[in-house]
Amino acid sequence: MAKKTVPVQTKKPLAKQASKNTTSIGKAPTQNSGWLTFALVALAITAACYLPSLSNGLVNWDDDPNITENPNLLLVGKGQPWGTTVSNIFDINKGAVIGNYNPLPILTFAIEKSISGGELGESFTRLIHTDNLLLHLLTVFFVIKLLLAMGFGNWGAFVGGLLFGIHPMRVESVAWATERKDVLFAVFFFAALVYYVKWIRKGERSEGRTATYMIVVVLAILSCFSKVQAVTLPLSMLVLDYWYRRPLGLKLIWEKIPFWLISGAIGLINLYTLKQQGSTTDDLTNFTTVDRLCIGAYSVCVYLYKLVAPYPMSPLYPYPKPLPVLVYVAPIAFAAMCFAVWRAWKSDNRIWVFGSLFFFFNIMFLLQILGAGQGFLADRFTYVPYFGFFAIIAWYYGRYALEDQWKNILRVVLGIFIVLYAAWTVKQISIWKNGDTLWSHVMLFEKKTNSLPYWNRGQYNRNNGNYESALRDYTQAVEIEPKNPDLLNSRGKTYFDMALSGKFKSKENEYLENALKDYTEALTKPKIKNKSKAEVLVNRGAAEGARNNHVQSIADITEGLKLDPTNKNGYFNRSIAYYSLQQYDNALADYKEYLKLDPNNANIWYESGMILRSMKRNDEAIKSLDEAIRLNPNFGLAYLERARARVQSRKVDEAELDYKKAQQMGLNKSELDQRILSAAQ
Repeated sequence: MAKKTVPVQTKKPLAKQASKNTTSIGKAPTQNSGWLTFALVALAITAACYLPSLSNGLVNWDDDPNITENPNLLLVGKGQPWGTTVSNIFDINKGAVIGNYNPLPILTFAIEKSISGGELGESFTRLIHTDNLLLHLLTVFFVIKLLLAMGFGNWGAFVGGLLFGIHPMRVESVAWATERKDVLFAVFFFAALVYYVKWIRKGERSEGRTATYMIVVVLAILSCFSKVQAVTLPLSMLVLDYWYRRPLGLKLIWEKIPFWLISGAIGLINLYTLKQQGSTTDDLTNFTTVDRLCIGAYSVCVYLYKLVAPYPMSPLYPYPKPLPVLVYVAPIAFAAMCFAVWRAWKSDNRIWVFGSLFFFFNIMFLLQILGAGQGFLADRFTYVPYFGFFAIIAWYYGRYALEDQWKNILRVVLGIFIVLYAAWTVKQISIWKNGDTLWSHVMLFEKKTNSLPYWNRGQYNRNNGNYESALRDYTQAVEIEPKNPDLLNSRGKTYFDMALSGKFKSKENEYLENALKDYTEALTKPKIKNKSKAEVLVNRGAAEGARNNHVQSIADITEGLKLDPTNKNGYFNRSIAYYSLQQYDNALADYKEYLKLDPNNANIWYESGMILRSMKRNDEAIKSLDEAIRLNPNFGLAYLERARARVQSRKVDEAELDYKKAQQMGLNKSELDQRILSAAQ
């Protein structure tokens, strides 16, 4: 029997299919009917996952220096002119926060604070989280638009946009108030890429092409002012050039000159601000160049596996010491990835080359090869870079979703991952509720090997008056790292606060003694830095003052101020000691030094005015109290004190107006006021 020959059906290589699916230059993309429905569904699912974030508060992990303690935000909504606010926020020196120059997110916080009446209450916090979610949704929308423009089709754009929206590694960027910079820079970043595609698809002499180019320039500036990570925009444009088969050459570099200049300027500004902050040194780890290159390769590998299985997720990934063997093996895996991308390039498999290069170009400056700090990974670093891999997944889904043999399988797989990632995202959002939930989550992974989460949870509890819980956390932190003077200082401050809180009447002296013991022990630690030593001395001086040992208090604080003349609390606490010893001129001199460092503190202006009034220096007192009231128009005590100064200056009519204002705020005349009024008659 003759052997039956079965004809073999030839199939084009996958790379050629990808290339064929690529939209050519100069040809308008086909309008995908119904795309808006797909986009709205993706946005609705994303919004539903992130609704719990709206009830979250702020956390003590950079939210304080960026928001609640940011000097450029303190007077927003309290009468400060917007010109002053904007000028300070965009000033390179005044506007940098912890070494980072990202003025646009800070400006948005200022606007939100103004809308909230200048207060840092629940409405302000809720507005921050609402806007973070809205910005994330807007980013997802532009991601979908970009995928559609790249020819992915409705299903492909839907899958890519949805993954971008609900992947659990997004949570840190959306649910953390400080990471406003992520969602804000990403909105402008992807909008710029959408308009860039629109620009390259227009003919060179097409009407409106210059206007489109200028829109991209403006969006690039806004993105870079939101976060330095946006400096990769021109590199991302080059990857899109590759996708659209634009001939690679100097022309592509030259046409992006404005974007290279914008990125270069923002990069240099941030290098300057980081250097000013002292964040460009590696005093913490002292790794070699080889170590850091291996860490960079290892980070890439971690981000790749977390694309599929995002575990663990933590706000803190401290450097392991010593570095594990896997870190030194990682360059081999990284080299294999590079080889795979090169092979994809050679075989014209454009989707893999596009996705891989987009990811690498947007993650490479975040691999901590030249960095320093407490950690080497961050979930938020993947916010924009992961688009590259979401695009690969989206392309394959769009390619096979309509084929009978694949569509049911793909929909089931997609459904499983959507449910899994959505549930994971909702759970991860809950850890950002407050400082307690955040640092308790970190402890699940760090156990008792790292003092930082105990220290930070202790800070949260102490600031919220949960002193006993704070004391337990600080004690645990000290046990983990007994040579750290800052931990002893923090525990000492907790004892001090407990002594002065009025909640522990029978133990006040014991807690003061414990505070002094911790401060004194902290000063004996060999690695204590001058700034920390200054703070400990100031705190010990404050504790001595609380024991009415004012001479020793002044001695400690004076020694601390010699080490750090910028310690505001030092001047404040020493002024109290001077006042107690009736050395009023010295007390006023300290208030003056304090106000040089913080001229917007209404309480210090009030304290100065009160002392000046008691010294019968009434004109000076009135000026100080005027400033206190200007800074805080609802400062009842300042009105009362200014009334007294005006009475002593024989300005009784003006004084009565102040008394009336103070009375409206619940403060009536006292025996002191009666004596002052009688003396003036």
